[in-house]
Amino acid sequence: MNLLDLVPILERHLRQYKKKTDTVSTFAGYIADGIQALEYRWSRTYTITYVAPATYSVSPDVVSADIRPIILMSSIIYKMGNYSLASFTDGDFSYNPQRTSPVTPEVEELRGILPTKTAGTLATGRTAPMRGFNNIYNNESYNWMAVYDLI
Repeated sequence: MNLLDLVPILERHLRQYKKKTDTVSTFAGYIADGIQALEYRWSRTYTITYVAPATYSVSPDVVSADIRPIILMSSIIYKMGNYSLASFTDGDFSYNPQRTSPVTPEVEELRGILPTKTAGTLATGRTAPMRGFNNIYNNESYNWMAVYDLI
């Protein structure tokens, strides 16, 4: 599947946030970035192939259930990379991007779509006896029966 097929969906989603200098291949690159960013959450893997000068293809074809999360993630990546964090205030109007971020609704929608992974579970704690420590051939292990015999 050529990622240029998904570009019109991303362009409709971005609407007023698009820059006039962006090309169709630029948007295809953002879609490829969105696929790679979400891939760890899915049980299937997509392989992105880049062919010069600026063509992106993905194999196998993107499942229709994955199109919306890919578009949302691509939009988040695009907006965060091209979004100015300048705030200003004049007599009538005040703008602060930390309070009115255009990415917040997309992040919330993406959280509702994607399967959740619990935070902080990179590793789980486990306890187990040290195998081989309490062994008759280990000089550092305590043989309590031998200790009692000494007393």
